[in-house]
Amino acid sequence: MASGSISFADLEWNLPLFEDLFLSMQGQNVMLVDFYLQDLERDLLKLYIGIERTPFPDVLIVSALDQMWIFALYELLRTWRQRVRDLKQEAQKAPSPTAEGEDDEPGLEELAVVYRKSQLKRLRDDPSFEGELSEAYDRIEPLFRRIEALRMNLAKHEVPKMKGVPALAPGYGRIDMMSGSMIWQVDLGNMTVDMVSRRSLADQLREIVVGGPSARDRAADAKKKQIKKDKKKSAAKAPKKEKKRVEKERRRW
Repeated sequence: MASGSISFADLEWNLPLFEDLFLSMQGQNVMLVDFYLQDLERDLLKLYIGIERTPFPDVLIVSALDQMWIFALYELLRTWRQRVRDLKQEAQKAPSPTAEGEDDEPGLEELAVVYRKSQLKRLRDDPSFEGELSEAYDRIEPLFRRIEALRMNLAKHEVPKMKGVPALAPGYGRIDMMSGSMIWQVDLGNMTVDMVSRRSLADQLREIVVGGPSARDRAADAKKKQIKKDKKKSAAKAPKKEKKRVEKERRRW
């Protein structure tokens, strides 16, 4: 691997909602493959400089894998953004009553639903969580838009936001002389292009989503705070309940 050894901290995302086991797994996959690609890209650049011509089939392999990494990252970010929007919309509705047995230990097949319900409950109970989601959404937006435009060129061979307009040389990339990754000329329409390398996107992604408290740690802290808050509420209500009980007993006698 490019860094010699990889710690779990290099893979875990800090975006809210990534305490979800299944989102977290996909995020770790993206980061692991990035480390693997760094090695391939570095070796490709070294070979390219050494032989002073484009090395086939090495460049074909890196080009194919770099594109697949872009597609995987796009789908993960698209899924996360949709989850944020869906949760905010659902939080505006009245909560449904808890069904009998919902508090039982969930099976593996139910975990995805459990994560979503816990995230929705946190959004309803903790006003600051909505701000945290919005801040993270805005933080990832510029990167997502660059990836989205690149994906439109690579996968759909179209100019983004211009349905049916063919992109310039879709899927064709060159070797980035700074990193060895593929670099693409992304056709944005109206005589505008964006030069995007996989390495630049990966570096920008890592800067945004890796480091600091993980989503898992922040969710655990928020749960502890909510439990303390609920206990205080219950403690405050207890004397009132006892007083009502005593008054009721007096009236009976």
